[in-house]
Amino acid sequence: TSEQACSDQEKASRALSPIIPKTGGMAPAFRISSCSFLAALLAWIGVADASHGFLTRMNRDLLPQQLLTELTVLLGHGTSHERLAQLEDVLRPVYMALPKKTDGGIDQGMARYALNRYFLAHRGWHISGIAYDGQRWNGSSSTPLLKSKMPSFIIELLEEHVAHKPLGLGELAVLAATVEDLVHSEAMELLTMAYEAHNLSMQEALQNEVQEDLVIRTFMLFYTMPWTQQFRNKSAALHKELKDAHRNNPDWDAIMLWVGDLKGAIKYQGRAEDNPFSKRSAYFGTYPLMSHLVEQVVNGFGTYQDIQCRQLKNVMLDLEGLDRDDGRVQLTNFYSPYMQGIHEYFVERPEYLRNLGSLDETDPKRPSVIVPNFLYGRSFCISTESGIQSFCCVDQCNTLMETLERSISHPVASPSLIAELVESLPSDTVAAPR
Repeated sequence: TSEQACSDQEKASRALSPIIPKTGGMAPAFRISSCSFLAALLAWIGVADASHGFLTRMNRDLLPQQLLTELTVLLGHGTSHERLAQLEDVLRPVYMALPKKTDGGIDQGMARYALNRYFLAHRGWHISGIAYDGQRWNGSSSTPLLKSKMPSFIIELLEEHVAHKPLGLGELAVLAATVEDLVHSEAMELLTMAYEAHNLSMQEALQNEVQEDLVIRTFMLFYTMPWTQQFRNKSAALHKELKDAHRNNPDWDAIMLWVGDLKGAIKYQGRAEDNPFSKRSAYFGTYPLMSHLVEQVVNGFGTYQDIQCRQLKNVMLDLEGLDRDDGRVQLTNFYSPYMQGIHEYFVERPEYLRNLGSLDETDPKRPSVIVPNFLYGRSFCISTESGIQSFCCVDQCNTLMETLERSISHPVASPSLIAELVESLPSDTVAAPR
């Protein structure tokens, strides 16, 4: 019934409720009006009983726009047109370059490809159910990822639309925003855990910068070292973990320095909205502002991790022989720093490298490691607690492809045009013209 659907919508809102805009939470009036609109919509299309599958009663000619509207509103993006517009701008190059169906949209496999490209290139995220894992892009649905987080009402809408209708650019942006929100919602669970671990209220502002720093450091502890979550109800043990974080994670100090820079950037961006006469002792003292900081941490952490990937790439390229510049390192050179006790980075066995697709054995007497295949493989991904999202090295090939797609803006181009554009493409290791 429409009442049951409304109840499902409220569950969805609660599941994604940590998605709080910078200036505060979602207005109750919006949720009420959205629910009322949904009830009216279901009544208008003649839904008598949701238990019998209300989608079978829908007018199929009206379905595409209805689904886009409902996904946009129900998943919390109805009041965030600017965010969707930004996502459309980012996704437009790859969307324009993909082959289209006869009605102008893309199919589910192409949508997965586009979303995977976006999350890897712009977030450094590997999303289970969307990313390529040895299957064809249309080999499996990304819906299992979403089922664990969405009530059945929204899943029916999503499955019906994705499975049977080609996607437009606007719908692709909605799906990207939805997956981002699912990732954010998991981070908000950890933020809530951090508040509760120190008996701090999310309804009241933090008293000072000491409490603000404590919440942020606890969140980052839970986020970067998930096994520490077992101490959330053991105050003394948790404080010990916070004290020893730099020993358990050699990058801890650098990570917290990056978080400090991010805090400063957010404060600078929000300076126009701040009351200059405000005497609040903690800038991120309110839960909405702390949530905004956490969202930015999650959005940017993959890019931060990619700094290490680039450093590792430079270390590998320094091992290239003087007689080659093809992005390959001879296997003996690959192992040399470890054998000399310089560092312990490159210790992977040949069998593993072969399985990873990183071992070039064209010359059996001089096998070599393919640098991009090694760096962009899953071995350098850091998984989150849920396993839905991993942080991986940002594939620079995607950046080059995006530049080509932006220049061509069509699924087909002449070989001469492609060659001309590729010749003018610079990269980290190759100067233009090529």
